[in-house]
Amino acid sequence: MTRRTVLLTTLASPLLARVPKSRFTVDLFHESDAGVHTYRIPALVETRKGKLLAVCDARHDGARDMPARISLVLRTSHDNGRTWTPSVTLRSVPEGGVGDASLLLDHRTGRVWCFHSYGPPGIGFFTAQPGARTGPTTFQFQAIFTDDDGATWSQPVDLTPQVKDPAWQALFATSGTHIQTSAGRYLVPMVVRDADGIVSSRNAYSDDAGKTWRIGPAIGPGTDESKCVELRGGVILQNMRNGHTRAIALSHDGGVTFSAVTHDDALVDPTCNAAIIRYQHKGHDLLLFSNAASSTKRENLTLKSSADEGKTWTTLESLHLGPSAYSTLLALRDGSIAVLYECGETSPYSRIVFTRLPLALHK
Repeated sequence: MTRRTVLLTTLASPLLARVPKSRFTVDLFHESDAGVHTYRIPALVETRKGKLLAVCDARHDGARDMPARISLVLRTSHDNGRTWTPSVTLRSVPEGGVGDASLLLDHRTGRVWCFHSYGPPGIGFFTAQPGARTGPTTFQFQAIFTDDDGATWSQPVDLTPQVKDPAWQALFATSGTHIQTSAGRYLVPMVVRDADGIVSSRNAYSDDAGKTWRIGPAIGPGTDESKCVELRGGVILQNMRNGHTRAIALSHDGGVTFSAVTHDDALVDPTCNAAIIRYQHKGHDLLLFSNAASSTKRENLTLKSSADEGKTWTTLESLHLGPSAYSTLLALRDGSIAVLYECGETSPYSRIVFTRLPLALHK
């Protein structure tokens, strides 16, 4: 893949003022900033050098998904989220849209991947057509990467032909933050609408640092956006959007095939994207989970923890009681927790907020 330098188009104000060293919250993207109607779909990663990269959709004309005019925008922080650079355009296209970013750090090389969807003009997840692996009627799974902490990015590469069955109607990568397993495998949770129009979760995976990709079978019909977390012994737990509680399944082959789908009644959900991570720091070994913890509507963005591999959950904190939706989580190198999430007072999509929680909140 050839390299290029991204033209960084400034969209926002100068650096934010410094905030306290303990818990703090910063509004990173706010509706109508820089003339953008709505910012949605948060993605977050910490580079191997400790820099934070926050990416989201800039939905220029309205809040709707593709097909719509959408670009990807980026802000970065060198101090664990206390201050952030102005917003810049990470990727835009002259026609159609790009969105639904997800980020993955290769711990061995330091490379950061940004997976995302590209919709040619008029093409979205529900308007794409079967019959091709890629092309102008296909909702595409694409990627760019950076080897210098987000200063420059590669040319986009279309991964769709490697993972899409031509009979399928559409597919896309779940937004947020994805994992590299302890064995080195990249796992990117996908949503597929198959030849019969059935939507399901499954994983795209790469065992050669992103050079080649394969995709596993459907985990369960009716499952949707999902996240992976690696448990002890290399078992992969898939946590999936599927009705009013989270669906879960386990894999013993690195996230390719899974056990039967069950539901975790402790994780109520309004059918929304969520986040789950493994937290290991100074003797702690926990799972952390964030979502809009309501069975009726997108509200009450809540952080939970589990000390028994997801068998039981404890509520740590309600981060935003009001309207809230998508979120993603990071365990930062200093032991604190970072959460990037959508919220507002009258709409869950008014702004995207970064919150950092100190270690004391989850001891």
